[in-house]
Amino acid sequence: MDDTVAAIAERDLGAPPDDVAPVAEGLQHETYVLTVDSRGYVLQFAASEDGRDVDSLARGLHWYVALRETDIPVPRVVSERVAEFDGRRYVLVEKLPGTTGERDVSPARTRNAAATLATVHDHAAFDTAGALVGEGSKLSVRACGDATFRERVQREVSESAGHLRDAGLGSIADGLEGVLDEFADRLPESFGPVLCHGDFSPDNVLFRGDEVVGVLDFDRAHAGRAGWDLAAAANAFWMHDPTADWCVRETFYEGYRAVRPVAGSFDRCEPLYRAATLARLVAGMLALDELSAYERDFYAERLQNAVGRASRELGRQ
Repeated sequence: MDDTVAAIAERDLGAPPDDVAPVAEGLQHETYVLTVDSRGYVLQFAASEDGRDVDSLARGLHWYVALRETDIPVPRVVSERVAEFDGRRYVLVEKLPGTTGERDVSPARTRNAAATLATVHDHAAFDTAGALVGEGSKLSVRACGDATFRERVQREVSESAGHLRDAGLGSIADGLEGVLDEFADRLPESFGPVLCHGDFSPDNVLFRGDEVVGVLDFDRAHAGRAGWDLAAAANAFWMHDPTADWCVRETFYEGYRAVRPVAGSFDRCEPLYRAATLARLVAGMLALDELSAYERDFYAERLQNAVGRASRELGRQ
């Protein structure tokens, strides 16, 4: 693969790379970091030629282009379209400075990241919710058929519950589906879809000190409900320091609210959003066998607590 990377660098950047290093973990696409004339770049190949993988690359690239003149720090692109070399589809962007928050999630970083997510949500509004498809500037929303927001949540929860059962967590799966069945009518149907990142976690935010200097991986960006994306992001930040002696999720919400108000229904629905999006995160890691036995038990207990909290809080309303 080094020969392919070198050939792409010579063609697109005018010189062979001084250094090439694969990024082994945590990414959907085959990814390399390379240095050319002392400048860093990130090269991503579509995981396969399956249309969904290529669409994912194109979607991420589109938002790097669309957001480059905004206050949202994103990588500069070498080409505005998905390129091809020797039958492989790829994108090439400049490497931003800074380090991800994977190993260091502080209150200040959490607030600043949440404020950045609020800015992302403010960037674009859509007439309908759905997947963002297309390439370059020709991106459009592929509506979710006739499914309502409630039906989409129920479908996602059902999928998460299946993974939980496969991992031997059937009672938690039953509780999750039960609380959704009981309180699904609390989920508001009317909302204005916004640009949702879809995977806003410390892994995808670059920091220099406490300042956010980069937002990465818009591959899962979609037109959706801001509150759902907010709750999912707060869970993702909590999962990077789940035993912190400060309230990670509440700190995230504070940082978000400092920039953008939340919908009136958010506080009412947050317990259900929290349980459902946490279930998705835990189920995803279980499906990929990314949790040790200790971690499995730890997150199972926290997920059970979140489901119980949703039942209690919504039951009082």
